[in-house]
Amino acid sequence: MAATDITLNRKPPLSSSNKKMILFLLLVGCFLYISWLQLGKWFDRPHLLPPSPGLHDTATLTEAKVNEILQALKRHIPAVNQTQLELTSSGAHSLVTLMNPKENYCVGEMVSVRVEMNDFRGKPKTYGGDFILARIHSPELKAGAAGVPEDFNNGTYRVNFTLFWPGSVKVSVLLMHSSEVLSTLWQAKEYCNDKFIFTGTFHNKTLQETTRCDINLSTNETVCEFKDERNQESFSCFKPKTLPCETLHYTRSRNSKAACLPDAENQLLKRSKVGVTIQNEFQDITVVTCKDRVPQAAGNCEMGMSSPTPSGFFHSDRWSSSYCRMRSFQNVSDMNQCLQGKQVYLRGDSTMRQWIEYSTYKLNDLKYTSKTEPHAPKLTIDKKRNITMSWKMHGFPCISYSPCFMDGGIYIAQELDRLAGGENTVIAISVGQHLRPFPLKFYVTRLMNIKQAVTRLLQRSPLTRVFVKSENTRELNSEIIWASDWHGHLQNLALREVFRGVKVGFIDAWEFNVAANSFDLHPNRNIVHNQIALFLSYLCGPSF
Repeated sequence: MAATDITLNRKPPLSSSNKKMILFLLLVGCFLYISWLQLGKWFDRPHLLPPSPGLHDTATLTEAKVNEILQALKRHIPAVNQTQLELTSSGAHSLVTLMNPKENYCVGEMVSVRVEMNDFRGKPKTYGGDFILARIHSPELKAGAAGVPEDFNNGTYRVNFTLFWPGSVKVSVLLMHSSEVLSTLWQAKEYCNDKFIFTGTFHNKTLQETTRCDINLSTNETVCEFKDERNQESFSCFKPKTLPCETLHYTRSRNSKAACLPDAENQLLKRSKVGVTIQNEFQDITVVTCKDRVPQAAGNCEMGMSSPTPSGFFHSDRWSSSYCRMRSFQNVSDMNQCLQGKQVYLRGDSTMRQWIEYSTYKLNDLKYTSKTEPHAPKLTIDKKRNITMSWKMHGFPCISYSPCFMDGGIYIAQELDRLAGGENTVIAISVGQHLRPFPLKFYVTRLMNIKQAVTRLLQRSPLTRVFVKSENTRELNSEIIWASDWHGHLQNLALREVFRGVKVGFIDAWEFNVAANSFDLHPNRNIVHNQIALFLSYLCGPSF
């Protein structure tokens, strides 16, 4: 290979002045670089860029919001110290009068009644605080709607009704509890902590052990603590002699016979009747359709919209929303089409379990994957339409002698944090019935933790749909001290406050029951169907 000559063009040496200029430029460059580094450090100082809130900061914010909500609910809690039955409110001795009566009323008009509360001696009450439920109804039309009571705190009340249908309309007002009884119930709710005895069953393939459990166990013995570190919720069980803590399989409960109220308060509760009809001073009212009062057409049901009171009415056993357009979903094909391709997560108590039970009853192709006990997790699948629907109990506390299983986690908030979400992911939550016996702060804290988990889920997956369902009313002969519907009423007010402004769908199951005069923890299939019809109307609209 022939060699190639390469000639290098050499530059003349730098002059003294050029060397000084280069050195000066280098010094300026170093100065600017060091200044830039220092400036970055200055902007990174903690007081200018605070770190993301840690667990302690989040817990502090949650505590502040919980206390704010509890303070707002105080006005619904009477403080009356009276245990003589004859001095308490009596539904049988009180009266309902029609305000501004006239011959006919128009559909869409509002009508008001006045409730004058008297005690058992027939003397007027001078303070308020009584728990009233009211509705209008037309039995022959299978129609009903809830009223909205207003307390003037002087022994008189006004109840407002929206007239949704034409015909002869009856007004019914019930005194559920006197303010004196409510004061006693509040004391029991906040300070009687031994209403139930909880036990936890631990087991493996060869051994089973049972120990005492509770939200707070005051003991020096070794316990198994089941804690959600993020949300600072926990319950504990005494540690079994042999098995490890992680083998907890289920809990169950039984009523405690411990008495925490003074005898006078106990006697007041025993002698007081629940749900007494207050006599009307007027006959049924007549409602007609008026040309100059055409109801405004409602828009579609959309996530995040507020649910007013009254939120709707029954007519011909079908629920119509007062604030958005619904579809009846009477046809199986409509339900299947709306649910096609969706994963539905139902989380909460047995009133939420009714949704999966009704869905499998209505939809022939939606099948359980296995038979399970009542409070065990449930999974149903429609392989043809790619529908999955699951239900799981909300976790401790679970008030039931039947086993409440711990499979798949303990807290709803933890499970929500594990979900990826997506446009075909739908979640419905109902928490309350099993928390009625406990202090209101415990319930509000649980809701706040769920709400924060919902917010995180919607931030990472905005197309996910989340619903919250209010509590149902329950049987009038329920154990008054812990299961009274007044506890549910308070908790429903808290539910609205906690989820105010969050982009969720709200199913006001309480109003369905009041409108239908259903005092059943597990209402009939028609009511459950209408709850689900509203739920599906959010998902798929009035037509699809």
